[in-house]
Amino acid sequence: MLLSSFLFGNAAQAQNSDQIVQLDSLTFERFLADSVRMDSARKTQMQRQEHLRRELDSLSRSDLGTSVLEWNHVMDIEVERAGSSMIQRFWFDPKLQEGPFIWHGDTLRNNEWLWFDPNQRRMATLFLNSNQGNYVSKRLAEMSGMMGNGTEIAKKKSSNWQKESDGETLRFTLQTAAGKYTLTLGPKNPVQAAAAVNWLKMQPIEGVLLPSAVKKSPIASLQLQDADERIVYSARVIAARYLDPAFSFDLSEIKINDPERNLNVIAKEWVEKNKKKEAEE
Repeated sequence: MLLSSFLFGNAAQAQNSDQIVQLDSLTFERFLADSVRMDSARKTQMQRQEHLRRELDSLSRSDLGTSVLEWNHVMDIEVERAGSSMIQRFWFDPKLQEGPFIWHGDTLRNNEWLWFDPNQRRMATLFLNSNQGNYVSKRLAEMSGMMGNGTEIAKKKSSNWQKESDGETLRFTLQTAAGKYTLTLGPKNPVQAAAAVNWLKMQPIEGVLLPSAVKKSPIASLQLQDADERIVYSARVIAARYLDPAFSFDLSEIKINDPERNLNVIAKEWVEKNKKKEAEE
């Protein structure tokens, strides 16, 4: 009797253990199946979100232009302002004296270009290594003076600048409420002269009425000192050279983001684009 009970009890325990193993196996399989379905649904959702993001990006970004532009000259300018100094690089060309303009605000950040198109009155930061860019808010650009600070060239014989030296290197001074300006000009070079004035116009400083001589002789240096003879601002051209090959890029390859573009317009264009796509299918 004892032996029978022992054997029966062991058999029952073994049967229960098999049932538990079978239940655990079924539970794990269900869990695995649910996990696979959840992962698949999550992946599908992420793909949909990524597709939507790309669609919206394509609508919020536009081409910078349609043409291929090239610049055959470049100059480096050392700038000192508010106690700090940097070197800017400005590209120019006889065919583009009216713009668009492109330059490095600081050559230490040479992966970022500044861009200004006078015709469209739009300024942007460009990242040519990734063919992308961002328009700068018009309000911000105008407040900073980087779309034109009001610098102009005086008509001949109507300038208040005092000529202090003559010859190949011209030197002028001008006393204003802001302080004393000292301007030096280099040898005659109308192309570089126009470029230097265009560069100065887009600096975040107060505009100044330049002597008529800057039409033919390029700015070599400009300095503003306050009443205590402290330097408020100075700029000095340290190099100017011809480029061969020219610096060029295709504007249609640059995708530019416009933060001022109305989101409702973007959404409307996206809906219209999808309707057109469905109709074609």
